[in-house]
Amino acid sequence: MTGPVDCSQAEPLDPQAFKHQLLLLKSAHCARPVLHEGRCHFINGLSLYQDGGRVSMTVYLAGINGGFDSSEIQIMEG
Repeated sequence: MTGPVDCSQAEPLDPQAFKHQLLLLKSAHCARPVLHEGRCHFINGLSLYQDGGRVSMTVYLAGINGGFDSSEIQIMEG
C-alpha cells in the first residue's frame, strides 16, 4: 500500500506549454479556429497525457484524420 501523495504542486512544470494548451482548450470551448500549416481549422478534440512527468496534448482537427502535437498548432490572434 502506498502513502499519501504530495499534491502541493500548484504551478505547472512547463508554464509556456501550459499557457499554449490552455489557449487551445479555450479555442475548442469557444469554437474559435486555430492554424495548422497556415490553414484555419476547428478543434474536434483534445487529448492530454503524461509524457515523462510533463503533460502533453494531442489536438484533433475537424476533417483531418489523426492528431497533432499541440506545439504544431498556432493560436490565431484576435
